[in-house]
Amino acid sequence: MDNQTIPFDSAGNSADDPLYILSLLNNELMSYSWKLINKDYNIGRSSSNSVILDDVTVSREHAILTVSNNSPYIKDTNSTNGTYVNNELIQECKLKSGDKIQIGKYLLLLTEVSK
Repeated sequence: MDNQTIPFDSAGNSADDPLYILSLLNNELMSYSWKLINKDYNIGRSSSNSVILDDVTVSREHAILTVSNNSPYIKDTNSTNGTYVNNELIQECKLKSGDKIQIGKYLLLLTEVSK
């Protein structure tokens, strides 16, 4: 993980203020949040991903979340179990604050950071 995608509570000070926070909502799992800036975030089971979700229900390279021009998008990368946004199976989707993303057994919440 790089400095932009380490869990939010241990990120420390960064030169780049986050635009969005991606939070893990699953009750039985440890709570994590990642701060997101304008860039691509690979999501999957593999340790080479920016956001690692370590479970067999998640493909090695499951999805790409992109923040570009302060707007977030997500694209499924032909994962085995699919990517869901607000309970709808998607291939590609523009995201907004409050959207819930389901990847395998993980439920994530995207929240815009107010300035």
